[in-house]
Formats: sequence, structure tokens, C-alpha cells
Amino acid sequence: MRKELAFLVICLIFSLCASAQALLSPLQQEARQPQTAGSSFMQQLRLQEDPLPLPFFDDFANFAHGVPDPVRWKNGGVFINNRYALEPVTIGVATFDGLNAAGVPYAPNVIAPGPSDTLTSQPVQLAGLSPADSVYLSFYWQSGGVGDVPDRSSTNSVYLQLEFKDATGAWQMVWQQPGVGERTDFAQVFVGVKEARFFHENFQFRFRSVGRRSGLADVWNIDYVELDRNRRKNQNTTSDVALSRGLTPLLKNYTAIPVQQFIGNPEGELAEEVSVTVNNLGNVPAAISWRGYVAMATPEAPADTFLNEAGIVPENARQFVVAGTPRVSAFTFPEQPFKLVHGVFLDTKEQNDRYRANDSVSRETDFADYFAYDDGSAEAGFNFISTGVSQVAQRYELNKSDQVRAFRVYFPQVGNSIAGTTLTFRIWKDNEGVPGETLYQYSFQVRYTAGINNFYEVELPKPVSVKERFYAGWSQPGNLFVNIGFDRNERMPGRRFLFSSVSGWVEDELEGAVMLRPVMTGKALGLADEIAAKAFVLYPNPSKGTIVIESAYKSIRIYDATGREVHYQAAVPALQPISLQHLSNGVYTLRIETSKTILTKKLILTKP
Repeated sequence: MRKELAFLVICLIFSLCASAQALLSPLQQEARQPQTAGSSFMQQLRLQEDPLPLPFFDDFANFAHGVPDPVRWKNGGVFINNRYALEPVTIGVATFDGLNAAGVPYAPNVIAPGPSDTLTSQPVQLAGLSPADSVYLSFYWQSGGVGDVPDRSSTNSVYLQLEFKDATGAWQMVWQQPGVGERTDFAQVFVGVKEARFFHENFQFRFRSVGRRSGLADVWNIDYVELDRNRRKNQNTTSDVALSRGLTPLLKNYTAIPVQQFIGNPEGELAEEVSVTVNNLGNVPAAISWRGYVAMATPEAPADTFLNEAGIVPENARQFVVAGTPRVSAFTFPEQPFKLVHGVFLDTKEQNDRYRANDSVSRETDFADYFAYDDGSAEAGFNFISTGVSQVAQRYELNKSDQVRAFRVYFPQVGNSIAGTTLTFRIWKDNEGVPGETLYQYSFQVRYTAGINNFYEVELPKPVSVKERFYAGWSQPGNLFVNIGFDRNERMPGRRFLFSSVSGWVEDELEGAVMLRPVMTGKALGLADEIAAKAFVLYPNPSKGTIVIESAYKSIRIYDATGREVHYQAAVPALQPISLQHLSNGVYTLRIETSKTILTKKLILTKP
């Protein structure tokens, strides 16, 4: 069975055997939130004129912008996020990888490890203090998380390191963690400032990672950094109660759903519960309360509170679950696209302001024209190859008949470029819970988008009618290495299927969601359209280069196997031959516009 599989691209070697496998690859690019001039965040940017006073604290709970707080940090490529950690200490971590601040590899296609991300504190005032003041820096570190695991080597060439700046301006290594070759939980470290040379007015500390510089590889996560006096090694003095993992989806099966499909059964599409997890970092039980809400994502929209409870979080508790059943019965939904936001607030009654940023979290859900299982961000590249033709399908359920008019897909560039490679988008009927007969297929070419995590849309020649349950995915030639964006934070159990000539269709148990989204029209194919499609007469087919059309039409567009338009034909009188001698032999798609609808026909050219 396909459980947690290795991230390394070299795992491709093992997939060339008779038993095909789905693999994940570390990405070469990753989303780094752009810094927009004039934004409220950019208005906070400033040069640190005076050293920061103690205590110094950051748990990276303000991760929306993807970059460290400039009041506390100087960034050297670190990504602040709530996606790459497994069971973080509090929401938000600092992730170290092989990408710079713009999401570009430091050294593309270079295998050897080298210096990559750096996170440097702003100057901190330690003048007037001494080793007797018991100044300690504490933090939590994690290897891998949901990202690529830092390699273990006999030479310890991959590592995470902490350095202090002395009074001469020189950096001194005070702690180092070599790659362990596996994912780890978060572990706390205390490092004492014990030497007189570090007690000056411009003291700084920095974390540096050394590893592969070719992409999102050798990932480390840092959380809950605290520097203060009068501390003791391994002695926990915090009383912080905080949210940890992010909020689960509002919907039961999807992260986004078309408007018409949702309003057909709103309560049936909602998740049975939404949840977050809470950590009590203190040594005593904490009496807190929490509130969960749903609201339209518009300014000053009223919220419907579906959760309002109180309880005791045990001392040192980790991943304490707070959950409630969402509802939307209070809302009147438009038939046009809209968004809902749901969130959870903790009321911890904490007196320390610095602990409050980690007490709330929210998430938006899009109700537009597409289905999605992913959250819009790729943590890896998904690929499935076998010795024969490979196929990947995802299952979708409908509340009312609809039509697939297009699909959106994200291809992250991993390894050598395959831009221009032809794949086939497919739609299958259901066959007792697995893909059955192919309902539609359309050839398209792989394209890399200019932005990070940006989908591109492929319009189908004609909308494809679907009802009740259908499958959408792709097929590719055997042994072709194709990566599609893969979201590791969404589970999506029992809804993705893999096909090889050896196994047939089997359920894929790799946790995560492929970033391919069918786009719907929101309207079922009418009976008149179905009758018109069946009555339309085109012959001969196969053709030796000339066709005749008996039925009335306005225009015809002909597309080749790659989806490229190769011929346009305005209406001609009935029974007048149409020459296609300029086209090569092969299979073509005809998109025929009539006065009432658009029809699609397949044509085979077999010229002598």
C-alpha cells in the first residue's frame, strides 16, 4: 500500500519496476508573500535605531505576510508560515530551506550542500549585564516537518546552527544540530549567554542552515524563540496557552466548491466538525474559554457563533482538541461567487501581550465555479509513473447535474523542464466507486506559470455533461516524470485513484491533495442540447481529407491532439464538401457552434 513515501527525486529509479508508485518530490520554488509598498505591514518596516530591550520574544504567530517581523529580525530567506510544521508549538514557524526570500533556489541543480537560509535578530541590549544575570536563549527546532527531511551524513555536512555575535562583531557558533535523516517532533533547546564578550549593546544571534540549495530541500522549522535574564537551563517559566495546528476546512469533502453545488445542499456539504489544537506550555492547568464562528467574508459582516465553551487545558498539554459543529442556516446565499470565513478565538485571560497573537486563527472558503481538494499551496510535487500508461483520477460528487467547462492545474518545476509535454485530461464515469468508462478526454500541454502556486486554466472545446459522481484527472505515457503541485496539509482520504497496466485502478493512500481543479458551468446540459448533439450529422468519419456536414451550424473550430486550434470554418451550404487536406493524419476535436449550443465531435483523418 502507498503510505508515506520518500521525497527525493532519485526515488524515480524505484518506480520503474512492475509495481508503480506515487512519489513526492521536493519543490524548486515556493510561495514567498510579496511585500507590497503601502501595506500596513510595510509601514512597520524601519531601521532599528536602538537595541531591543529584554525580553526578546517571537513565536511567529503573525505569519500572514510570509516574512519575519522586521522589528525583531533581519531576514535571510526564511519563510514564516503555518504549513511546514508538524504539530507546532504555536501557530506559525520559521522555515529554513534551499530557497531565498523570493522563493528562488540559491543554487539550482547543485547537489552539494552549502549555506542557505539565515534568520538574524535585530541588535539586543545586553550592555550592563553579565554571566551572573543568567541570560538564556531558548527555542524549539524540528527536522523536516511536512517538508523534505535534512539528510544525515557521516561528515555532518547538513545542519542547523545558532551563533552569537561578540563585542568585536565576530559570529561565534554556540549550538549545532546535524541532519538526523528523519522527521522529528519539536525539541526545546536552552543556550546560555555565559561569556563576557557577548554582553554588549549590539548583541545579536542568528540561526543558519546548511544543506541542499537547489529547492525546497533539507527543511528545518524553528518556533517560540525567547531571550531573557534570570532564567535557568531547561526550566520552563512560561504560562502561555496557544493555538497550534491550523483550522480544519469548513467543508466535509472539499476546500472549495461551486456555488450551485453548495446551495443545492448547504448543510450536507459542511464538515461534521471544524477543529484546532491547543497547547498549554505552562506547568499548571489553564482555565480558558473559546469561541468558533462563521461569517460572510465581507466588511462588517455579522458572524454566527457555533461554538462557545470553556474548559480546563491540562498542564503541559499538547494538541488538545477544540472542536465544534459549524452551521450556515443563518445565511442567505447569493447565486454569484462568495466567500465564507470561519475562525476560532481563545480567551486565555493572559496578562502578557506577547502571548495573545497566538490565540486566534481563521480560514476562508471559496464558493465560485470550481472544486478543490487543496488549499492553494504546494509542499511537494506529486508524480505517478509506471512502465505502461499511467492515469490519476480524483472523485467528485454532485448535488445537481452540471458541466465541466475547464480545469485548472499547477505544475511546479522540479528537475528538468517538461514544458510543452503533452498530457491527456480525462473525465470518467463512476463504476461502483472507482473510475469507469472514459466520458471525455482532451490533450493539453504542460505549462509553468510565471508566479508561485499560480494555476493556469485549460478551457475544454465544449462543456462536458456530468451527473451524480464523476472523476477528473490525467493520463501520461509510461515512464514519464511529471510533477503536479501536491498539498500535504489536506488529507483527502479515499478520493484519489491510480491506474497502471499491472494493478488496474487502486486507491492511493498517500495523504495530500493534487492541485488539479475541475471548473463547472453551473448549468446542466438541457434536453434540447442533447437532442441536437445526437442529431448533428458529419461524414465520413474516418475521413480521407474531406468532410460533409448536413446539419445547420454557424462555425467550426478544429483542434489537434495538443489542444491547438488548426482550422476555422465559417458556415457553408449544406452538403458542400469541406477540405481538410492541409491537416496531418490523426485525431481531431471539432467544436461546432450552432444557433442554440456548442457541440463537440471527434474526427479521424486517414489521408492516403
